Amino acid sequence: AWAGCGRWVIRDDTDYLSDPDFDQAVASSTGAAATLNPETKENPAPKEESIADLGGEWRVLLEMKMDGQDKQNALDLILIQTVDRLQGYGTILEGGADLPATATGSISDDSVSLIVSLVEQKKEYQLDLAFIEGGLKGICELYESEKLVGRGNATASRLSS
Repeated sequence: AWAGCGRWVIRDDTDYLSDPDFDQAVASSTGAAATLNPETKENPAPKEESIADLGGEWRVLLEMKMDGQDKQNALDLILIQTVDRLQGYGTILEGGADLPATATGSISDDSVSLIVSLVEQKKEYQLDLAFIEGGLKGICELYESEKLVGRGNATASRLSS
């Protein structure tokens, strides 16, 4: 049979719950310690409660130096968290206009990395933040067409619901 992503080979002698050829392919692509059933791992994944909950609405104040001038922008984001990964959307107030933005990032024990993209303007804010006093503080860099054009500080606080 032919499928859009390659050829399908039907083997009559395969027990679909125990397939040595498939197990060997998994081991060669992910390492010998990989398993097909994550519940049977000898070393379970870190507990989720050690990772801060950042899901929800946030306001990020960006104080940047661009072209020798100080500029301030406000970024409103709704973040969605899946274990240690973040994604979201929102707007940034830039030059008197609200511009749509998307965000992706990750959380470690003591820091957050976010990339906020303004696709229509080909701009990308990269934020490296640390947990401080119930919020997040750190540095941000602005890239336009992949060229660094600004650098500064970022302060994020959760908006009350």
